[in-house]
This record gives sequence, structure tokens and C-alpha cells, in this order.
Amino acid sequence: MRFSAASAAMLTLLALAGCSRDPVGDRPDYVATASGRLDARVEARFLAAERDGRIEALLVRPGAKVAAGQPLLTISCGDVAAQADAARAQARASDADARLSDEGPRREAVEAGAARAAEAATRRADAADELRRAEGMQASGYVSVRRLTQLRANLAEATAKASAADADYAALKAGSRVEERAAARARADAATASANALDATFKKCTLRSPIDGSVLKVLRREGEFSGASTGTPLVVVGDLTNMIVRTELIDRDAARVSVGQKADVWLDGDKQRWHGHVIEAASLMGRRTSRSLDPTDRFDRDVREVLVAFDGPAPPALVGLRVNVGFLK
Repeated sequence: MRFSAASAAMLTLLALAGCSRDPVGDRPDYVATASGRLDARVEARFLAAERDGRIEALLVRPGAKVAAGQPLLTISCGDVAAQADAARAQARASDADARLSDEGPRREAVEAGAARAAEAATRRADAADELRRAEGMQASGYVSVRRLTQLRANLAEATAKASAADADYAALKAGSRVEERAAARARADAATASANALDATFKKCTLRSPIDGSVLKVLRREGEFSGASTGTPLVVVGDLTNMIVRTELIDRDAARVSVGQKADVWLDGDKQRWHGHVIEAASLMGRRTSRSLDPTDRFDRDVREVLVAFDGPAPPALVGLRVNVGFLK
């Protein structure tokens, strides 16, 4: 069966119409291309606990928005909490003692000391007067030697008490010595430092987010061991509001890219292009950190890390999503 030239042309057009359009067939002439992965401009943080223990409460879920300083989970630390409470109470008591030492005795205490000294002086005078009368009567035989001995002992006791009361009164009037005030303040400072140390230990029982962002993954649950001593990550957080692409250029293409250079980003099999520019290009070649799907691609070759920021819309905020990058002339 013969076909005319017009029929042959028609069949050719029909065949072309049935073919799917190559999504990257019309791409610009790039100076270099590479595979990369989406990442947050502020890199994802794999957070580990600072203290070993049982995870008591998980306070966030994957996808939750968090603020810097927000608690993410707590570790069981009842013993540390009790010690911290006791240390704070001791610090308050020591500080009160130091303030009392600095301020000196109250006026009422000084007046009471003066009254005790006056009373002791009166008792001493009475004891001395009674002894003098007895000594005057001894020659007449009205007072025995034993009585005189007792009265002399009474006078000695009254004299000692009067001296003690005078010393107490003098100390109250003078207030605390410089050395005593310094010692009281040192005890208060030591108690405060101990309380602060226990507070710091207790704060380690709460894992907090270091940045504003989102919870990308929760790696441990309630009842599991925190694994602080081994650095085991518990929660991953990242800021997904500003996405970038991390890519690595092999030595052949490394010098063809510079900061500020325009770039296109696309997904395999997708026609859509996202546009951006190079914001950072490493000045040191290093070993590849991400393996591509190309079986011929060597993993041990040196590469140059390049970061690309988006100038407008960006792909879905999926950290680790594999993309392709083309660098424009």
C-alpha cells in the first residue's frame, strides 16, 4: 500500500503529538549542574540532653512551631529539685544573717543590754555593802567566819556577772566587727553559689529549643533513657521559613561558580523551575557528604560545597528533599 507525501507528513505529526515533553529538554545552557538537597538556612539542630535520666514528659509533637528557649521535653530530676529548694532556703537564711550583721543590733536589744548591766551592777553593790556590814560586826562576835566566807563568795559571783553584763552591753553598742561582718557575708555568698549551682543542674533536666522554628522529628519518647552521656539526639528542630539548597560541585565544575551567580532548581521529572542565586561557595575543597543516585559517581572525590538561596517562591519545605541545580552563565 502506497502513501502520499501528505499522508506521511500527517503520520509524523501524529507521532510527535503522542510523545511526552522532556521536562529538562528546554533548559538553559548551564555552566555546571549538580544534585543537592533542600535545607533550612539555619541548619537543623539535633538536640541532645545535658543530663542522663528517664524522659518524664514530651512537650512537643513533630511539626509544632517552637520559640527560642521553649521547653521541648523534661527529664525526671526530683532529687535535684529537692536539693535546689533546700539550697535556696539556706541561701536566704544566710543572707538574712549577713544583713543583720551589717545593720548591727536593734535599739531594743541595746536598751535591754544596758538594763542587764545596771541590774548586775546593783547586785554587786548590794553584795559589797552586805559584806562590809558583816565585817564591821565580826569584832563583836555577831557574825561567824563561815558567814563572812559566804558573803565574800557572793560578792565575787556578783562581780563576775556584772563584768559579763558590762561586756555584753559594750558589744551591743559597738555592733559587729569588720571581720564578723565579712565572715557572715562570705557564708551568705557561699550558700548562694551552692544554690545557683544546683539551679543550673536542675535546668539541665529540661531540653529547650535554641532557635525559633519547627520540630522536624522526635527521636525519643516518655520513659526512654535520655542518653546524654553518649550525645544521643532526642529532638530535631529547624527554621523552615528560609530554605536553601546545599549542593556539591566536583573539581571539574568547582571554579565555574561564584557568589551571586544565578541558578535554577528543579525536581526530577518536573517542569517547574525555582530561581535563586549563590550565597556561599566554600574556599576549601572537601570530601563529598551526600551520595547521588548515579552509580558511576565517585564518593571519595573532592567537592566544593555551594549554597543557593531562592529569590522568590521555593520548593516545599522538606529538609533533605533531593533537587537538581543548574548554574547560569
